[in-house]
Amino acid sequence: MRTAQTILTAAATAVCGERNDSYGAPSDDFGTQAAMISAYLTRSNGYPVVVTASDIAALMICVKLGRQSHAAKADNWLDIAGYAACGAECDEAAACRAEYDDEAATT
Repeated sequence: MRTAQTILTAAATAVCGERNDSYGAPSDDFGTQAAMISAYLTRSNGYPVVVTASDIAALMICVKLGRQSHAAKADNWLDIAGYAACGAECDEAAACRAEYDDEAATT
Protein backbone atom coordinates (compact mmCIF):
# COMPACT_ATOMS: atom_id res chain seq x y z
CA MET A 1 0.00 0.00 0.00
CA ARG A 2 1.24 3.49 -0.79
CA THR A 3 2.28 5.77 2.06
CA ALA A 4 -0.46 8.33 1.31
CA GLN A 5 -3.15 5.68 1.28
CA THR A 6 -1.83 4.19 4.52
CA ILE A 7 -1.87 7.57 6.27
CA LEU A 8 -5.32 8.52 5.00
CA THR A 9 -6.76 5.14 5.95
CA ALA A 10 -5.27 5.36 9.44
CA ALA A 11 -6.53 8.94 9.84
CA ALA A 12 -10.03 7.92 8.77
CA THR A 13 -10.00 5.02 11.21
CA ALA A 14 -8.92 7.29 14.04
CA VAL A 15 -11.29 10.17 13.25
CA CYS A 16 -14.33 8.01 12.55
CA GLY A 17 -13.80 5.54 15.35
CA GLU A 18 -11.32 5.94 18.19
CA ARG A 19 -11.44 9.74 18.25
CA ASN A 20 -15.22 9.97 18.30
CA ASP A 21 -15.44 7.20 20.90
CA SER A 22 -13.03 9.06 23.18
CA TYR A 23 -14.00 12.70 22.65
CA GLY A 24 -17.30 12.87 20.79
CA ALA A 25 -18.01 14.65 17.54
CA PRO A 26 -15.26 17.06 16.46
CA SER A 27 -17.71 19.97 16.25
CA ASP A 28 -18.71 19.43 19.90
CA ASP A 29 -15.20 18.75 21.25
CA PHE A 30 -13.48 21.49 19.27
CA GLY A 31 -16.43 23.80 19.95
CA THR A 32 -15.85 23.41 23.68
CA GLN A 33 -12.15 24.14 23.24
CA ALA A 34 -12.99 27.16 21.07
CA ALA A 35 -15.33 28.58 23.72
CA MET A 36 -12.68 28.22 26.42
CA ILE A 37 -9.93 29.78 24.29
CA SER A 38 -12.28 32.59 23.20
CA ALA A 39 -13.03 33.40 26.84
CA TYR A 40 -9.34 33.31 27.75
CA LEU A 41 -8.25 35.51 24.82
CA THR A 42 -11.14 37.94 25.38
CA ARG A 43 -10.18 38.33 29.02
CA SER A 44 -6.44 38.59 28.44
CA ASN A 45 -6.71 40.99 25.47
CA GLY A 46 -9.52 43.16 26.81
CA TYR A 47 -11.64 42.90 23.66
CA PRO A 48 -13.85 40.18 22.19
CA VAL A 49 -12.03 37.34 20.47
CA VAL A 50 -14.04 34.61 18.80
CA VAL A 51 -12.36 31.29 18.05
CA THR A 52 -14.34 28.67 16.15
CA ALA A 53 -14.22 24.89 16.18
CA SER A 54 -12.64 25.06 12.71
CA ASP A 55 -9.98 27.40 14.09
CA ILE A 56 -9.07 24.73 16.65
CA ALA A 57 -8.55 22.19 13.87
CA ALA A 58 -6.39 24.66 11.94
CA LEU A 59 -4.36 25.51 15.03
CA MET A 60 -3.77 21.84 15.76
CA ILE A 61 -2.48 21.45 12.20
CA CYS A 62 -0.07 24.33 12.95
CA VAL A 63 1.10 22.51 16.09
CA LYS A 64 1.76 19.38 14.06
CA LEU A 65 3.60 21.36 11.36
CA GLY A 66 5.78 22.89 14.05
CA ARG A 67 6.60 19.45 15.39
CA GLN A 68 7.29 18.19 11.86
CA SER A 69 9.76 21.02 11.31
CA HIS A 70 11.63 19.92 14.43
CA ALA A 71 11.51 16.15 13.97
CA ALA A 72 10.05 14.56 10.84
CA LYS A 73 7.68 11.73 11.74
CA ALA A 74 4.96 9.99 9.77
CA ASP A 75 2.66 10.35 12.79
CA ASN A 76 2.62 14.13 12.32
CA TRP A 77 1.26 13.70 8.78
CA LEU A 78 -1.34 11.24 10.02
CA ASP A 79 -2.50 13.70 12.68
CA ILE A 80 -2.58 16.56 10.14
CA ALA A 81 -4.83 14.49 7.88
CA GLY A 82 -7.06 13.71 10.86
CA TYR A 83 -7.28 17.35 11.95
CA ALA A 84 -8.09 18.37 8.36
CA ALA A 85 -10.99 15.90 8.35
CA CYS A 86 -12.16 17.17 11.74
CA GLY A 87 -11.97 20.76 10.46
CA ALA A 88 -14.14 19.87 7.48
CA GLU A 89 -16.69 18.27 9.84
CA CYS A 90 -16.64 21.41 11.99
CA ASP A 91 -17.28 23.58 8.91
CA GLU A 92 -20.16 21.34 7.86
CA ALA A 93 -21.70 21.45 11.34
CA ALA A 94 -21.38 25.25 11.45
CA ALA A 95 -23.09 25.55 8.06
CA CYS A 96 -25.94 23.31 9.24
CA ARG A 97 -26.34 25.39 12.42
CA ALA A 98 -26.36 28.62 10.41
CA GLU A 99 -28.99 27.22 8.04
CA TYR A 100 -31.12 26.08 11.00
CA ASP A 101 -30.75 29.50 12.66
CA ASP A 102 -31.78 31.24 9.42
CA GLU A 103 -34.85 29.02 9.09
CA ALA A 104 -35.78 29.54 12.75
CA ALA A 105 -35.48 33.30 12.37
CA THR A 106 -37.91 33.37 9.46
CA THR A 107 -40.64 31.32 11.15
